[in-house]
Amino acid sequence: MTANSRRLSSSQQIAGSVTFNSPGNWTSPNRLVQVTVQGQGGTGSPGNSGTAGTGGPGNSGTSGGGGGGGSSPNHNGGSPGNPGTGGGGGSAGYSGNPGGSGGAGNPGAANPGISGNAGTSGTSSSALGVSFPGGAGGNGGTANPGTAGSGGGGGNGGGGGGGANYGGNNGAGGNPGGNPGTNRPKNTGSSVGGNGGAGSAASGGNGGAGGNVRPSRPGVANNMGSGGGGGGANVGNPGAPGSSGPGNSGSAGSPSTSPGVSVTPATSYPITVGSGGFITISWNTQ
Repeated sequence: MTANSRRLSSSQQIAGSVTFNSPGNWTSPNRLVQVTVQGQGGTGSPGNSGTAGTGGPGNSGTSGGGGGGGSSPNHNGGSPGNPGTGGGGGSAGYSGNPGGSGGAGNPGAANPGISGNAGTSGTSSSALGVSFPGGAGGNGGTANPGTAGSGGGGGNGGGGGGGANYGGNNGAGGNPGGNPGTNRPKNTGSSVGGNGGAGSAASGGNGGAGGNVRPSRPGVANNMGSGGGGGGANVGNPGAPGSSGPGNSGSAGSPSTSPGVSVTPATSYPITVGSGGFITISWNTQ
């Protein structure tokens, strides 16, 4: 090897490369003036999960009316029973009318869910004045509304008391919780209507009292049957919650290459690398 060839060999810069997967600094070798920069931006963050919708509870039903009290036949002259709430007084000689059934409550509202927020874009990677954008953030998760609760059932009306010469039957109590009427002993006044039912939401109507003993013939007519108390209302059912979906994953940045990037020999350069990205600096023999 000649002296000249030895001088050329000693002045050459050996080819090489370096890769960064996290931020750092790179110092260019002596005599290096041009490099190729390849890189990729960071990965976008995933979207947030959706928030499930809630179901509103159904409204309560209404209470049942109390049954009407029974009355004595016309020839005994007993007075008609007092009406319960929703129930009429008994016609002479017949049973009291049953109380009306309560109505069902309205269904509850279904509340919508809230979709999750989209994720943020990935951080850019950069080196030697060349930038590589980060990937897009993931879409937010979906959210479905809750199911509306069904309305509560109404309480049944109480049964009417029976009309008779010598004491009528007591009306049955409505459902839920209505009490039957109660007869008093002979010639002691009106029979007593049953109490309203203590339902889940409200009490039902009280039953009507039985007909009174005829004052002019106290030894003839017994008390008549009293009406049963109406049933209390039922509460509405709770609504079921909706479902929610998870957010999508973020996208990775797209890699690209920039050749012929000028550098100053023996100079330190900062390197920025987004999470999930990279920077590779390479050079040929010069």
